[in-house]
Amino acid sequence: MQRFFKSSVGVSLGLGLGRIIPPNLGYFFATIGAKFLVRRMNSPMVRAVQSNQIVVRGQQTPADEIKIAVEEVFIHAGRCFVDLYHNLQDPISLKRLSPLTPRLQQLISQSYYDSPGAFIVAPHLSNFDLVLLAAAYRGLKAQVLTYGNPTGGYKIQNDIRSQTGLDITPVSPQVHKQAIQNMRNGGFVITAVDRPVRSKKQVLNFFGYPSTLPAGHIRMAVEANVPIIVAAAQMQADQLYHLNISDPIELVKHLDPDEEIRINGEAVLRVIESFIRKTPGQWLMYYPVWL
Repeated sequence: MQRFFKSSVGVSLGLGLGRIIPPNLGYFFATIGAKFLVRRMNSPMVRAVQSNQIVVRGQQTPADEIKIAVEEVFIHAGRCFVDLYHNLQDPISLKRLSPLTPRLQQLISQSYYDSPGAFIVAPHLSNFDLVLLAAAYRGLKAQVLTYGNPTGGYKIQNDIRSQTGLDITPVSPQVHKQAIQNMRNGGFVITAVDRPVRSKKQVLNFFGYPSTLPAGHIRMAVEANVPIIVAAAQMQADQLYHLNISDPIELVKHLDPDEEIRINGEAVLRVIESFIRKTPGQWLMYYPVWL
């Protein structure tokens, strides 16, 4: 199921259905689908969400509460899916669903090259794709780093993001150099940083436990001599997707490169932890972050 919804057929089907199905009906079907999916406790995706929620909510959280938390994650994911795909080709509706705040307006203004550059990192919280597109339609300029060699559904999603004016670049050594130069010149670079990299040897503490999370953003920000800003989407009581934006995190230099990555990487992760704790049921991470 996960592979299908990431495929070109799955994404194309979602786009087509999202345009024609009314949102309330879409929410209903998404909720039914989420409840059905959660019953498949042997599914690797369900097990991953369960293990992640146990760590975020605390190891002592009762099993029945964790089950409800896992269901909450998939129901919220379904709502995000409906809202994004139903409004994907309607910039006005996207902006209505993601309010403009003074902090976001300031970030948009700073994204132009007459201001200092920055590396913006994000967790997989709520409808980040929607808030990113809405910000881009409002004028946000940024280079977005995505998975290397995208195929199928990933490529379609990247093509959609590119239509807003965002510079979508699948990661590669050449793109890394380009991004560093971009930030040195005053530009913004954006990427997600909470999906584990199993081949990675170095670990970072996240919610008090070691995880093989990426650290390339730390290396690149240090080399470009720019701060890191954490941006996290969150659905609030008004049923709109708000973008929470941290203060710039100035990176600390250290003679030991590994220690430099650990100190700065964990400083960024502590800010991400604070955002996830606000709405743990909106953390849409379908891979086990801790082993």
